[in-house]
Amino acid sequence: MKKRVVGLLLAAGMVMTSLMYVPVAAEEAEVITLACWYDEDEMAGILEAINAKLEGKYVVEYTYISNSDWNNVISTQLAAGEGPDIVADGANFPARIKAGNVKDITGAAFLEGFNEVGFSLCSDGGKIYGVPSYGWFGGMWYNEDILAECGVEVPKTFDEFVSVCEVIKEAGYEPMGFGLADGDTAHSSLLGYLENSFYHNNDANAEGIAFDSAFANGEITLAGNWDEAVTKWYTLIEKGFIHSEMLGMSNEEAVGNFIAGKSAFLQGGPWQYTNIITDGGVNAAFMPHLSESGENVYVLGGPAASFGVNANTKNEEGAMAVLEAIASVEVQQAIVDANTGGFSYKAGVVAQQPEEYAGIADILNNGNVACAWDRWSVNMPSQSLIDESIAQIQGLVSGDLTIEDYLAAMDEKANSIRYN
Repeated sequence: MKKRVVGLLLAAGMVMTSLMYVPVAAEEAEVITLACWYDEDEMAGILEAINAKLEGKYVVEYTYISNSDWNNVISTQLAAGEGPDIVADGANFPARIKAGNVKDITGAAFLEGFNEVGFSLCSDGGKIYGVPSYGWFGGMWYNEDILAECGVEVPKTFDEFVSVCEVIKEAGYEPMGFGLADGDTAHSSLLGYLENSFYHNNDANAEGIAFDSAFANGEITLAGNWDEAVTKWYTLIEKGFIHSEMLGMSNEEAVGNFIAGKSAFLQGGPWQYTNIITDGGVNAAFMPHLSESGENVYVLGGPAASFGVNANTKNEEGAMAVLEAIASVEVQQAIVDANTGGFSYKAGVVAQQPEEYAGIADILNNGNVACAWDRWSVNMPSQSLIDESIAQIQGLVSGDLTIEDYLAAMDEKANSIRYN
């Protein structure tokens, strides 16, 4: 395959770097376009597997768009009746369905063999509009050598985690490696805590995850319900484990600092395995976000990107051929292989869990993988609320906003984006 640099696009003050991987044989095949936020290294093997299934009649041309720019770019393109032939999205795929951006593919033979849970973000009203990729989960990496040097054990509860971070900070290390300039790490940290100590393991919230359906439908607010849990998580900011200097740090820098042994914990997931373990050689392992009790622990997670056919594609036959290829065992295996530690919704795909994930093996086996924004998607474009949360948490970290401000802003945003 050869890499072709398309260039820099300027739109509304935003810079988008677009890179395309195009097989040499592309000149002899019909080109079907696909864009996503996974970088070229992650996609190379997947694209090779897709193009191998297409056998030269069609070829996928891939465009990389950064995750921070993704929602704005793809939303603008689709609203204009444009965009790639294959539409990819995560939490916002339900919004693409509601907007009529993707074709109904219900009944397609290539949908057989998928676990029903995999379609949770790409189905609506009993109809299916997309093909899932893999299941993702997120939590925290921790440097085993730093913990050993500081004489602390891997924490099992949130309070233990706070105590461990205090010891690590006193020893001169950065307890938590967060890049808040361009990432969702603090948002994921908060939602991971909420999943464990608000939605589950919380006698005060008897409705559990049903709370989110009520919230998505405008029947209940976050203010007056999330307050106690957000206040407890805010301890990480109060104690300086998450601090204002991180607002100027990229997630890439935060990962680099973790690899260099400067920080003990890193918010992340399997997508960082190669950088941290294979290439970085860090003696690290993975742990979940923690509950108050340390029992019935959940990791954030769910279906990652789903792929659908653009309703305005000029080559529906070719786009459907690519979607069929993506649904194949061979390509689904390539997707899981590119996301070490991820799991598949497709029968026949084997996902290997490396030893670094031993600490969450039981959690995964018990199916304790969930995130609130997937549940929000029943009646709102979740990514819009995620973006609001990221922005408002930056204000919490800078000290410009209070917890009450955060919750009020989230409720106000939710009121403005509900479908009905």
